[in-house]
Amino acid sequence: MKRNCDEVMEKYLMLDKGERVPIDITLHLITCNKCRKQIRMMKTAEKISKAPLSIPVAMNDFSIEAVMAKIDPNYSYSKNPISITKWIFGGVAMILFMLAFGLSNYCGASKAIVISFYTLFAGCVTAYCAMFVGTNMDFFVKLINTKRPLSKAV
Repeated sequence: MKRNCDEVMEKYLMLDKGERVPIDITLHLITCNKCRKQIRMMKTAEKISKAPLSIPVAMNDFSIEAVMAKIDPNYSYSKNPISITKWIFGGVAMILFMLAFGLSNYCGASKAIVISFYTLFAGCVTAYCAMFVGTNMDFFVKLINTKRPLSKAV
C-alpha cells in the first residue's frame, strides 16, 4: 500500500495546476485517507504561502543584508562606485564638445567629416543614455512602479 501511495502522490504532484485529475488517482484518493490528508495540507500550505504577510517586517538595508548573510555566508554587498554627479559631468562635457564643434567653422572640414562627426556624436549620446539607464535600472523600475495607476480593489 505504501508503494502505491507514493506512486499516486508522485503522479498527482506531476499534474499541472488546474489539470483534470485522472480517474485512477481519484479512485485512490477516495479510498485512502492518508493521501487525501496530505493533499489537503499541501493545498492549505499553498494558500497560506500566497497570502500577504500579516506581520510587518522592517525592510532596511541591515535586515536584508542579515538575511543574505544567513543564506550565503560569502555574500557581500558593494554599492555602485559611480555617482550621479559623474554622469552629469560626463553629459555636460559631451554637450559642450558638441557645441564647440558646432560653433566653430569646422576648421575647413568637408561635409562628409562633419556628417561623420555628428553621426558619431549621436551614437555616443545613445550609448551614454543606454549605459545610464542600464546601471541605474533599479531606480527606473521603482519609478515605473510608482507611476502605475491604482487598480480597483477586488
